[in-house]
Amino acid sequence: MESIGLEWPYSYSWLIAGVGLYFILLFWHARCLFKASTAKDAWKLIILRGLFGLIFLILITRPFIESKETNPDAVRLVAAVDLSGSMNHRDQSGGKRRIDLVRSFLDPDRTGSWFNQTRESFGAVDRLGFSIEDISAIRSSSWSIPESGENTAIGDALIELLERQDKEAPGAVVLFSDGRNNVGKSPLVAGDQYRNRGIPINVIGVGEAQEQGNLSVSFSEVPSEIVAKEELILAAEINNGFGRDVKLVARLFAEEEELEDRSITLQAGESRLLNFSPVVPEIAGVRTYRVVLDSVERDSDPSDNSDAQVIQILPPAFFSALYLSHQINPLYPFLKRSLASDRFQLSSLIRLGEKTFHARGEKLSPKGYPQNPAFWMDYDVVLLDAGCLKELNSTMISSLKDFVQKRGGGLLLFGEPSLAREILGGVMPAVDTQSSRGKQNLSLSVLPEPLFSERKRLDNWKTFLPAGLPAHLITRVNPAAREVVSLKGRPDLSVMALQAYGAGKSAYWGSTHDWRRALSDEERSREFSLFWQGVVEWLGSGTVERIKVEQTPGFLIAGDETSLRMEALGADFEPSMDARVEANITGPEGFSKTLQLYPQGGDLGTYAGKFIPPHPGPYRVVYNLGFPDGEKIEQSSYLKIRQFGDEAKDMRYAERDLQMLANLTGGSFVRVEDMTDTWVPNLSAALPTINKRNDLANAWPLFAVLFLAAGVEWVLRRKGGLR
Repeated sequence: MESIGLEWPYSYSWLIAGVGLYFILLFWHARCLFKASTAKDAWKLIILRGLFGLIFLILITRPFIESKETNPDAVRLVAAVDLSGSMNHRDQSGGKRRIDLVRSFLDPDRTGSWFNQTRESFGAVDRLGFSIEDISAIRSSSWSIPESGENTAIGDALIELLERQDKEAPGAVVLFSDGRNNVGKSPLVAGDQYRNRGIPINVIGVGEAQEQGNLSVSFSEVPSEIVAKEELILAAEINNGFGRDVKLVARLFAEEEELEDRSITLQAGESRLLNFSPVVPEIAGVRTYRVVLDSVERDSDPSDNSDAQVIQILPPAFFSALYLSHQINPLYPFLKRSLASDRFQLSSLIRLGEKTFHARGEKLSPKGYPQNPAFWMDYDVVLLDAGCLKELNSTMISSLKDFVQKRGGGLLLFGEPSLAREILGGVMPAVDTQSSRGKQNLSLSVLPEPLFSERKRLDNWKTFLPAGLPAHLITRVNPAAREVVSLKGRPDLSVMALQAYGAGKSAYWGSTHDWRRALSDEERSREFSLFWQGVVEWLGSGTVERIKVEQTPGFLIAGDETSLRMEALGADFEPSMDARVEANITGPEGFSKTLQLYPQGGDLGTYAGKFIPPHPGPYRVVYNLGFPDGEKIEQSSYLKIRQFGDEAKDMRYAERDLQMLANLTGGSFVRVEDMTDTWVPNLSAALPTINKRNDLANAWPLFAVLFLAAGVEWVLRRKGGLR
């Protein structure tokens, strides 16, 4: 409110009399000027004398303008920030979260931020945050609260702020929110109380008013286990929750390998069962299949845009084996007879002479060794005489390693061990060997694990090394290898060592004259067949799962503590308690974390750790195991994290509700994209005020005009010849 007055210490009648006398004298002076000079010059001088009089009148009466303004030192301003789960939402794919749009304005470390500028203008500015919990001061950790997906209680927070006894009532509230209220009292109920107290609520609308919907996908009727080499048909149900047609791409993955992508268009509200092309898993083991939808603009819940299913691939109903040798060996016919059942399909390629080969099998040619690198991939197990390795080219050697490490095949090596070690490196499980030719049969001890865990009466087997025939005894093996057939009483000398290598398995057999025991009697012949059937089955059954990850059924919730548990087996296939286990976790919004897992007391070989997934969506966990002997193993799994509750159901921007709240209380409404650091909120009219007075006589332009007018008059008088 403004008022105008004069600082005249005497009676106003004296002032009126003086003004009247001045005009009389000015009139008399004007008549004299018209007589003494031209009319043009006379008018100029009269105007200048009138201006002198006006300035003189201002100087002696000292007029002033007085106004009342709110005392900024007495104003308490509150900035209340919505920290609920909906503020974690992105209105545009790849854009900023709603809470991030607010954070820059309230950053105390940013020079020129709205918070810092407002704090300089007013007595106190409080930064408070709220969700469903009590309203409290904002700290650096508060900005991560929306990630936990808590509900919104705008009305309750505003009422609590008004009723707090520890501080005086605010002069104004600046509310940063998307307006989505789903718990407690309505914001308009709180607005009535603020209006009655004369406290305006200024609202900063955070969000975009737009149509939203949700795309979701989930596997349909996926078996928990299947048999290797059989067709697996995967189907996924896709639901379009938008009110419009949506074109999308669905992708099928096996672990990280993309198997297929399908482009489809769904009508508004349509659900469709999408059948992918049949998949044929070649090897046994645990395999994770995933279906992923490419992101669609304005999808309200991206956490259900993917699904994962762990399937146990069982060993195949039959095993395809290849026997490859550079010379005739008596072992072959006995192997052929042992693997003659329906569970085995044995092919063979044996050099008989310089240019003569014996070939058994549809894909084998008697013209010589194979030249196609993909040749090995048609078999589950390769029984290989090490002497063949020097006759194979480097490409075939490299593809043989890939057959074991990548395809998951099984490789049994026999013959010259040093040659196998030199050419195949770590695929060969034996490091050092020594030659042996016993004068009598040497008894052997066969461990039940992992080859014969289901065999009965293993202790009654009478395995032996034939007397007088050469053998290679293994004295040292790879760190990850295990010796399973050794001399009785001499565990440091073994005949067979095996290992899991990459996705597959490999073994070395040092006694090519083992066939002699099949001639002993019918019982020994049966043992011989059971032994080799067990070896081929183990080699062809895929990787031994040294890491068993505990699968969590259903969805986990963003913001909740999530446990990771896994079981680890050592090189001896027994639970390991001395492994170093790390879990490398990656997820939405660029989330990345390395978690150390520690042994759990009471559960041998079990390691566990915990982390908090901040965002909904798929998370990949890569387990890296390191053993004291230097062996390293890696395996991955997937977690499905969702954001449950009312916040996840509806994240629309409620601008109309926010505008009504601002209008009801006398505050102003501004969209966050239109807000600037210099924006000033509406304040309560009941706040303490201070008087501000502006004296017109103290204005420096007045003296400048007076000086200028005097100079112009002097020049005009001299030009006109006047005194």
